[in-house]
Amino acid sequence: FDDSQGAGIAAFKATSLKPSGPTDFGFLLGQQQEARSTPLPASPLSNSSGVGGYGDSGGVLKRCRSKGDQDMWIETKRLAVEGLQPPAPPLRPQEVLFGAVQGEDRGSNLMDPPLVRTDPFHWLRDDMHENEEIRQLLEDEDLYCCRALASLQELSDELHREMRSHEKESSVGIPSIYPGGYAYYSRGSKKKAYESHFRARIQRDGNPVPSDVAALAQAIDLQLVDEELLLDENELNDDGEGGSRPYLSTCGPDPSADHVLFAYAKDFEGNDSYRISFHDTRQNAELKEDNVELEETDGSILWENSGHAAIYYVGHDHEFRGYIVRKHVVGTPQSSDTVVLEEKDRRFSVSICKSSDERFLIIQSASSETAENYLLDLDTDSKQSKLISVCAREFGIHYDVDHCMGFLYILTDKDGTKNSKLCRTPLASIPSQSMHWEDLWVPEEHIHLDSLQCFEHFLAITGRRNGASCIYVMLLPNGGGKGPIHSLIFPEMLASSGFITTPRTQAAAQTLFSVSLAGNDLFKTDILRVHYTSYIVPGRDYAYHVPTREFKLIKESGPERYNPSLYRAERITSKERQVPISLVYRADLHPQGLKGGPFPTLLTGYGAYGACQDPGFDSNILCLLDRGVIYAVAHVRGGGELGRDWREEGRYLKVKNRFHDFIAAAETLISMGISERSTLAAWGESSGGLLVTASVNMRPDLFKAILLYVPFVDAVNTMSDPSIPLTCGEWEEIGNPNQRETFYYMLEYSPYDNLRMQDYPAALVTASQNDTMVGYWEPLKYVSKLRRVKTDSNPVLLKATEGGYMLFRLPHCYPWADSFQQRRVFPVAAAALRPSGGILHVHWNAAVDAETETAEKVAMEIEQVLKETRGGDWKANVTAAQRVKNFAPRVRHLRIDISCHSGAEKNTKPSLS
Repeated sequence: FDDSQGAGIAAFKATSLKPSGPTDFGFLLGQQQEARSTPLPASPLSNSSGVGGYGDSGGVLKRCRSKGDQDMWIETKRLAVEGLQPPAPPLRPQEVLFGAVQGEDRGSNLMDPPLVRTDPFHWLRDDMHENEEIRQLLEDEDLYCCRALASLQELSDELHREMRSHEKESSVGIPSIYPGGYAYYSRGSKKKAYESHFRARIQRDGNPVPSDVAALAQAIDLQLVDEELLLDENELNDDGEGGSRPYLSTCGPDPSADHVLFAYAKDFEGNDSYRISFHDTRQNAELKEDNVELEETDGSILWENSGHAAIYYVGHDHEFRGYIVRKHVVGTPQSSDTVVLEEKDRRFSVSICKSSDERFLIIQSASSETAENYLLDLDTDSKQSKLISVCAREFGIHYDVDHCMGFLYILTDKDGTKNSKLCRTPLASIPSQSMHWEDLWVPEEHIHLDSLQCFEHFLAITGRRNGASCIYVMLLPNGGGKGPIHSLIFPEMLASSGFITTPRTQAAAQTLFSVSLAGNDLFKTDILRVHYTSYIVPGRDYAYHVPTREFKLIKESGPERYNPSLYRAERITSKERQVPISLVYRADLHPQGLKGGPFPTLLTGYGAYGACQDPGFDSNILCLLDRGVIYAVAHVRGGGELGRDWREEGRYLKVKNRFHDFIAAAETLISMGISERSTLAAWGESSGGLLVTASVNMRPDLFKAILLYVPFVDAVNTMSDPSIPLTCGEWEEIGNPNQRETFYYMLEYSPYDNLRMQDYPAALVTASQNDTMVGYWEPLKYVSKLRRVKTDSNPVLLKATEGGYMLFRLPHCYPWADSFQQRRVFPVAAAALRPSGGILHVHWNAAVDAETETAEKVAMEIEQVLKETRGGDWKANVTAAQRVKNFAPRVRHLRIDISCHSGAEKNTKPSLS
């Protein structure tokens, strides 16, 4: 153990050990710790003897480093006095195998015989969500979290009101032009949870469209009439019983070539498994024949180039890996669909798109290291068209293709060009070998190419230059070949002073922005639609005229009454490991730059899959900036901000570089006086959770608190099990622990396995029960072990939800979920607080069968919740009780309609709706 303070050794010596076989917990499998000298009241939530509870060991309060520490300690003692202790699941050691296992495909070069480890919390994994004990544990965790945060309710409500005030009353997307005389667009409203989707005719005569749509259409030189509502996602969100579904995600709608039908995909579970439905615009109704819906898809929808007879889509397997491309004829059962391509290698996943000229269906099968692309000619009779591989897969070579005027244009990293180069090959030459491709542009080392899109007379290429995103245009001369290349210089690209001043130094700084291609639907055009944003500038959409290089502003997004001049965003570099660090702050609160520090700081990072944390506007962080908080982003190795080498230095057997980078970023903020340990918090999401937790294991003294959204923390166990979704595809990214070298390397940093007896920051962790990317058991196991081994009294909270991965990724997409649902989601009730009266619709997660619970008992619990959260005396009158249908499978619910009145409002309308 890394036990610099000696607290862990003391606890170890005070423990009576019992022989219990091989284990990673050692002393924890013995008797209860005796080091906690002050027993706490037993919790009705705890099914253990109190190990890991909050006790006063006598010296903790004296070691408090700040008033914030003392406040946290007082809050901890308040919970203890109230008898609120965190749930403590029992230890049930279970052997876990690493290496060759009979009947399982665990890759190559496996350890044989397999290595055996013991995991006391392995039993918390329940793939089928059928274990009542685990379900109750998650509810207890949720209840404990809500009650532990009760003292922050007033501040929470205030922050929530500020976030809502930044939302526009309504917003309209820029119309997308489709061949056939229609434009499609979406509209969102502050008062509604989800968007509505419309279309309008491109012509002059007809009923005028709403003014906001007409203004956007005029900006792109269109005139639209006869608006039609195609799909209202808010109606999909209705569960049919007067309530709303726990989760909703949609793809589409996507119109057929003749605009007679459109298809859309919906996911009600949160597991990224979509069902595709079809709608007839002539009858304004969905097709209702048997077997019309397509199940187990990834949501991709591509229509044939004429009519409305068939679509192409991607199906997933039981691991939620896109592995098969099928053609579906509308009106026929899914079982009769034609298989276009099936990928049997579990390291590869397939995706589909159309070429920019819409002639070809492009199917890409890709892993982290390798890619192969296939073409299917959509302009040829389907019976004669054959699937052709552009170039057979070669390990370590990745490429993307598009088609224009008889040539395939290719971005590839072949020939050791790690940052990619642009090639082309005649269409007639495929299938071909990559050695025969013609190089058109091999950029300099500081330029990285990401994607391309073909147009009739030019190519648009996105990339990065010295870490900053950029867009290049290559003109195509008549007859093909290479034309002149230029980069887009946006009007906002202004030079900065070049330095920021802190209490201890002056550091070089760089202005921050992010640019990308927007919705470019037309192939034959001289207009390129592009998007610009930054941490402080809301999104701006431009029409860029390629021949004249002129910009025309189409749309500017952003909150109401927002003044970007009040804020500043810059990027510095750590001295130790040259890690870029983006800083966002409110300039008028820091008139001398950052010289007045240290300030409260929130540090985040990701560092995986070559993903780039580009500057982007998020109105939800304004409430932090307006209170003087510094928002910082560490662009650690493993990400793609500085090119392929930067990514390679943070993956596979170099993953630990990510954590050293994150620690270097935190140390830089502290050494420069921008922040200090008592006011520095860190947060990470998914693989960003791996980054934060592994860094905290190494340097817990750097942070005051950590916030973890569905964190990937059980790396060794998860990556060894090929039955867990997406695991096999990750082996090329961070390694396969069934192989000896990778096993021992991963064991050195896996956050769950490296929790040790030392002080840790306060932690708030989230888990999603239907998450296919990060199983709910990972954060649950992490929290359970952390509470047992840590030597401090800081709170560790777990917030569980029934939704999926995206529910925690995009909380701002749910404006309807106000304070009661977002922050006080008790197992007993989830209700929306509104000023108007009416009925309180409660979705109650029944702890046992509905028949054995009385509605009156639930009403009593709701009255208690209202009393705690709203004050006063409340009366809940039950009017109906019934089962709720159409919810996620394996989850039991009741719906109870009640009207609630406080004692002072008996003669008025109900104050809850």
